[in-house]
Amino acid sequence: MTDTFPRLDFDASDPQVQALLKPVVERLGYYGDFFQVVGHLPDALVAFMDYTGTVKSPLTMRQNEVLALSTCTAAGGDYERIQHERLALKSGLDKDWIGELTGHASPKPSTLSEEDAALRDLAVAVVSRDGRAVGTEIDIVNLLLGPEKTVAVILQITRFQMISTLNKMFAMTLPVASIFDQAEG
Repeated sequence: MTDTFPRLDFDASDPQVQALLKPVVERLGYYGDFFQVVGHLPDALVAFMDYTGTVKSPLTMRQNEVLALSTCTAAGGDYERIQHERLALKSGLDKDWIGELTGHASPKPSTLSEEDAALRDLAVAVVSRDGRAVGTEIDIVNLLLGPEKTVAVILQITRFQMISTLNKMFAMTLPVASIFDQAEG
């Protein structure tokens, strides 16, 4: 892990990256380490953001958040997990639901729908088994969502795995805390 790799400030980033990410920075309130590191290869960052939009588009916001929270938790990608905890909460998803996907809470009865649980189970299986022997989990998701969404799900899981790996490699940190580390008020 390296926390000494040079980060690019937003103002030092490629103008195309600035234009693309300005709405994201405004929504988040900060220019995160991920963009500061990957911004050293601006064309790849732009292509990555385009890929992200394409893969995410067949999925609902809730489906995407199940995948983000489950994959990043299983892969140890705290940076991305914390961002998605905050996004899920801001999008109106329940804190207990988020906690159940991240291991911060295990409410009884479960707040996860059948679909949520199937997506979580597939994400955890892919990460924990390194993509091997996940046919049963893929079949369940495919029965629930159909082939197009199942492919989107698989691509999102592997995308979040990659982000989690980068988060750890570059010791990425956030200027915000997990929603579970904040004082209730």
